[in-house]
Amino acid sequence: MTYNEWRDELKSNLLSVSESERRRVLDYYAEAYADRRDAGYTEREIIEDFGAPYDAAQRILSDGDSNYYEPSPSRSDRRQEERERREQRAREERERREERAREERERREERAREERTRREERAREERERREDNRQNQQYGNNSLYGNYCGPNPTAPAQTRGDYTWVFVLLCIVFSIPIFIVVMGMVGITVGVCIAPLALMISGVASIGAGVGSLFADVASGTIAIGTGLVVFGLSLIATPLCFQLVKWMWKLFGMFFAWLRRLFSGKKCA
Repeated sequence: MTYNEWRDELKSNLLSVSESERRRVLDYYAEAYADRRDAGYTEREIIEDFGAPYDAAQRILSDGDSNYYEPSPSRSDRRQEERERREQRAREERERREERAREERERREERAREERTRREERAREERERREDNRQNQQYGNNSLYGNYCGPNPTAPAQTRGDYTWVFVLLCIVFSIPIFIVVMGMVGITVGVCIAPLALMISGVASIGAGVGSLFADVASGTIAIGTGLVVFGLSLIATPLCFQLVKWMWKLFGMFFAWLRRLFSGKKCA
């Protein structure tokens, strides 16, 4: 039954009252229906609360007051309880979703921590392996020359008495011969370094003389220029060789003194 049908049936049961009273009752129920519709009730629920049209008409005729409609307390209580149950279920569902989201977030964080720990462990192992390889390679490279006196990873270093003072005393005793040797090496250095420069200057001079001789004798001038170019080229080739020779001479001299110092310092290769 619709509200219009309910209203028409109620109107047909109020024929014994005056037109103004009947109009007032219909307006009252129309206003009550509109209010309850705005509150969210369905048309069926409102009509059930109003009751049967005949019972409503009898209540109006018997009471004769303006309180035409009283909603059923039991039905209102049931609707209130139903709303409360829906709200409770919604809260529980929301709490369950939040709990699941929190557990999932904690699991992701735990997996991220474990993965970070594994990466750090792998990086540390890789660093240790590279360090071990570097040390082994360094030891192997140094051992090729037979003069490695550093720590041996497999055998402890052997030491003797420290006789550095003997080395110093020998340097003082043989200071004059050492000075003579050093000065000789200085002379060799100067001579070896100046020799290519002298060749270069002589080559340039020969080239200049050959150019001047071209006007008097073309053949001799050409020979002089060719000779000057050869000498100049040889000087360019000899210059880096002479400097490298001087470098190695002083390096060997330093290595010899270093070997003497280690010999008297008490250290012995393992």
